[in-house]
Amino acid sequence: MHCASGYALLTSLLMLLRTQRTSAAAEEPTSEYQNKVPVRLVWAAEGENVELPCDITPPTPSDSVNMVLWFKDEVGIPLYSLDARNGNLTAAVHWAVSDDLGKRTYFQIGDGHRAKLKVTRVTFKDQGMFRCRVDFINSPTRNFRVNLTLVEEPANLVIYDGTGREVKGPAGPFLEGYDLALTCQVSGGRPKPSVTWWKDGQLLDAVVDTASIGSPSRFTVNHLFIDRVTRSLWGAKLECRAQSGPIGRTTVREVPLDIYLKPATVKIVLNESQIFAGRPITARCETWGSSPAARIIWRLGEQVIGDPNVSTTQRSNTTVSKLVLVLGREDDEKELFCRAENPRFPGGSLEEVKTLRVFYAPVVVAHLATGYVFDTLREGDDLMLVCNVQSNPPPTRVIWYRDDEQLEHDVSAGILLASKSLTIRELTLAHTGEYSCSAMNIVGETRSLPLLIQIKYAPRCREGNQWREIAVARHETVSLRCEVEAVPDDDVKFSWTYNSTRGDVLPMPNSRAENKRLVSVLEYTPGVNDYGTLACWASNGIGRQRTPCVFNIVPAKPPQPPTDCSLSNESNSLEVNCIPGSDGGSPQHFLLEVRGSPKNAGIGQVGEGLYNTLQTPQSDQGLVGDSPPIYQDMNPSPNFQLHDLEPGYDYTVYIYAVNGRGRSEPVLLEHVRVAEPTGGKVERSGIFLEDLKKALPRASSENMIIAIALTGVAALILIGIGMIIGLAICRKRSDMPVLEGPDDFTTPSYVPGQRVEPRIRYSNENRRSQRASLYVEENRNGKPDLLHQVELDE
Repeated sequence: MHCASGYALLTSLLMLLRTQRTSAAAEEPTSEYQNKVPVRLVWAAEGENVELPCDITPPTPSDSVNMVLWFKDEVGIPLYSLDARNGNLTAAVHWAVSDDLGKRTYFQIGDGHRAKLKVTRVTFKDQGMFRCRVDFINSPTRNFRVNLTLVEEPANLVIYDGTGREVKGPAGPFLEGYDLALTCQVSGGRPKPSVTWWKDGQLLDAVVDTASIGSPSRFTVNHLFIDRVTRSLWGAKLECRAQSGPIGRTTVREVPLDIYLKPATVKIVLNESQIFAGRPITARCETWGSSPAARIIWRLGEQVIGDPNVSTTQRSNTTVSKLVLVLGREDDEKELFCRAENPRFPGGSLEEVKTLRVFYAPVVVAHLATGYVFDTLREGDDLMLVCNVQSNPPPTRVIWYRDDEQLEHDVSAGILLASKSLTIRELTLAHTGEYSCSAMNIVGETRSLPLLIQIKYAPRCREGNQWREIAVARHETVSLRCEVEAVPDDDVKFSWTYNSTRGDVLPMPNSRAENKRLVSVLEYTPGVNDYGTLACWASNGIGRQRTPCVFNIVPAKPPQPPTDCSLSNESNSLEVNCIPGSDGGSPQHFLLEVRGSPKNAGIGQVGEGLYNTLQTPQSDQGLVGDSPPIYQDMNPSPNFQLHDLEPGYDYTVYIYAVNGRGRSEPVLLEHVRVAEPTGGKVERSGIFLEDLKKALPRASSENMIIAIALTGVAALILIGIGMIIGLAICRKRSDMPVLEGPDDFTTPSYVPGQRVEPRIRYSNENRRSQRASLYVEENRNGKPDLLHQVELDE
């Protein structure tokens, strides 16, 4: 044991001495040589085990290693030595200095070229230049240099945004479609760290840029720039990694991205395929892709629909909005907008537009066609009405009405129907009325408000006033009332003309107007030769009356007797029915009288006076004599019922027409007999049937025959007298001038209101006559004035 220790010490001393001699002998050449030996860089992290390579393979196979020495930096004493001078490399003596570094080193021979000096748990003090010197027995010494450098981890990894502010949380916000800029900066680090950007394990940027913040010598930076942010970055996390050397630990900083996205889709969905006016529908707007969640705005046309009508549900970047709509016909073809916008993304919006088709019942308005005016519609004009229909869907049928009566296409009647128009050819008064049109579609039917069509026309006589015969006594004043119809009726003027029995047509002044604008009254008093025909003319803004209202003035006379009198037997009475004759120009009524004679000729002494009275001849005013009738009855019309006639007697019925001028000749119904008494009671005057039965004596058949014969003779005498009187009257009338009817002034040619002078025919007498206008207008005092437009005719 002591021998071994002494041997080791001796060996060490010898080596030291030899080293000193060698060093002294070749100090200069060795230093220059060492600077030319290449240096191998070995990186190590603090605390790691490191291996420093040294190739100890002999240059020639016959040579061998004599000694291996490891030096550190400029220290001349070996850090570690391997003594193989005994000739056996595996049994070589290993020696290391006794400091901390020597205790952690060990030289491993290996295969020669893989020999290495292992250093465990290296520290920053261990780093430096290591030199391996290999001495061979026969070959020259070799030197290997190894630079042991410990890696220094970078510190203070900081991320900045594009404005230079430090990012401590999520980076952003960044807008879709815009750029993104981030800077990762680290300080320190040895060797100079690499700074890179990563996403989901994929390298985005590995370019180390010039430091822009702080001293370039202290910091290492990497600027990340993405020119267009895409939807793929939404929710992503970026990593900035910093690493010093290939064996240095990697420092990582994770940065979440805050990306604002525009809405990707927006869609309007209606719960009804067909929209009807007044019926509620639900519209749903769905949008997806916005971050943060989109805000939905509804708009109908130009009107924004407020929040009370909208319900919205948001989930992540999905938004659903529901809207209840009640649409009307005014909303047809309006556009419904659903706008989805990101409230934090200026301009980040998307919208869909849906055109609404609202079904509604027709809205109908009837009006005059272009070019027609209400105030100018006259008789003979054409008229065209148009039915303006607004509906969805279009109407399937359009119907025209006049006063609730449906009109049909009738060319012969001048009614022409088209799809939405009504044409009337040659208007007449019959076309006056309220016109309306009705349109229908699948929703319903609607009828327009009535359109009053009133035809303007020149005056004409009111119904029943075209021709009247007036009976007037001489020097009696009668009021002739002329009533007309006209449209317009606010400027109606009247004129009167007179056509005498001699053929003259003369104007008649001094007519007056009543409060009614369509009535004119003429006070007329006929003289001896003033019976004839008066004509009333009227005019308005449309023109002059074509046919006047005619008043035939005749002398007043008693009425004519009724005609076609007949007797009929009813169940309990006899009926007498006649047709009225001419009333003589005055109101008339009718009188019935019953006179009787006994069935037997011998009436007896008691009834002789009455019998003779019944056989008395009659005059033109009735029976001659004072014998009263059995009873009388008076009626406005010639229709009577006979009661209380006893059987066994012959009766004669007298029917008269009576007016203010007297009564007519009677119409006789003779030999009226009844088989049995007639019932009922009638008011009676004079001698009635009961009195007659008491007054008449019972007569023999011979007396009755005599009485009948006398009656026949009296009747023949009366007939002869009547024929003589009739011939006399006819001869007298033939000598009188003939009363002609209305002259040519009753059918004048139609002229406008300005031309109101009809042609006037005068008598053949050689006298100076005048032609005057027949146009009489009402002056401001309500009195007619004759418009003097006179021409003299010789």
